[in-house]
Amino acid sequence: MQDWGFSLLELLIAICISAILTTIGIAHWKEQQRRNELADTTKQLAYFLYEVQIKASSKNENYIIHQFTSPWCIAITHNEKPTLCSAGILYFMKPDNSVEISELTNNKTAFILGRRNMAQTISFQLKNQIGTSRVFVSWLGRIRFCAQNSYITGLPPC
Repeated sequence: MQDWGFSLLELLIAICISAILTTIGIAHWKEQQRRNELADTTKQLAYFLYEVQIKASSKNENYIIHQFTSPWCIAITHNEKPTLCSAGILYFMKPDNSVEISELTNNKTAFILGRRNMAQTISFQLKNQIGTSRVFVSWLGRIRFCAQNSYITGLPPC
């Protein structure tokens, strides 16, 4: 008599190996998802600041960058800080993900000047469970971003 099937022990071993590999795969997938969230939010913030810079330069207007804390957002106005973030000329709301902005104070403001495409030096630090990134605006109006303490695809190291 020939046995053409699998034994119960062989099936249990195969199921255990599959469960272990699945657990490892899900953990790595979640980590990669957080890396992508941090990279995307960093790039979106840098592109938003670039958009503000282009608008200031094309209209030759000075803009003030205001920061809000809960939920974090950045508003752009011509003068004093608005009561709501969405009351600004332009605003950047926190995406619905795990990224938070740190080293943030309510009274912190910065300027983007329309003439000569210049700005007041400011940097934003973004972080989540995976790592930290920064967005820099130099006084010459250059906007740069980088990954601070971990490798994040799409962000150069600081």
